[in-house]
Amino acid sequence: PARFVVLGKKSMVEMQHLTLRFYDQNWQKHGCGCGSSTFQDYQAWRAMTEDEITGRWGPVSYMIAIVMRRQSGPKRLPEWEEAAAVAASVQNMHLQSTKFPQLACYWSSWHDAARDSDEMKEFLKMEDPEDRCMGFFIVSQIKPDPAFQKDRRTRDESVMAVEWRP
Repeated sequence: PARFVVLGKKSMVEMQHLTLRFYDQNWQKHGCGCGSSTFQDYQAWRAMTEDEITGRWGPVSYMIAIVMRRQSGPKRLPEWEEAAAVAASVQNMHLQSTKFPQLACYWSSWHDAARDSDEMKEFLKMEDPEDRCMGFFIVSQIKPDPAFQKDRRTRDESVMAVEWRP
C-alpha cells in the first residue's frame, strides 16, 4: 500500500511554499503550530518557517513523501494494517540508510493540516480520496565525524521492553 514520491531540491521548495500558502489561507481555522492564534504570532511563525526553506531544509538532499494508498474493492484490510505496512517500509528505508555513514535520515510528520490538505494531495498526485500522506522521509548527506558516531549495535534497555513467557 506504500507509494513514495521523491522530491528533489526544486520540488522540496515548491512543497514548502505550498505549505506556507495553505497556512496563509487557513491559519485561523487550523492554527499554525505556534501555539497561539493571534495574527502577530502567525506572522512570526510564518517568517521562521519561510527562513527554514533555505536554512534548516536547505542542506537536505531529498524529501520523500510517504503515501499510504488504500485498497479498493469490497474486501479491504483495516486502515491500521495498511498504515503499519507503510511504516514498515519506511523503517526498512531507515535501516538501509544506517549502512551509509554519510546519510542522516528521519521521518517528519510535517505540518499536519497542510500535509492532509487537498492541495498537498494534488501536489503529490494522490488519486483516491482515502489515500493519505503520512509525512516525509528526510534524507541529507553529512560529513561523518567519528567523535559523534554512536555504536548502533547496542540499545539502552529503556528503549525496548521485552517480556519472555514460557
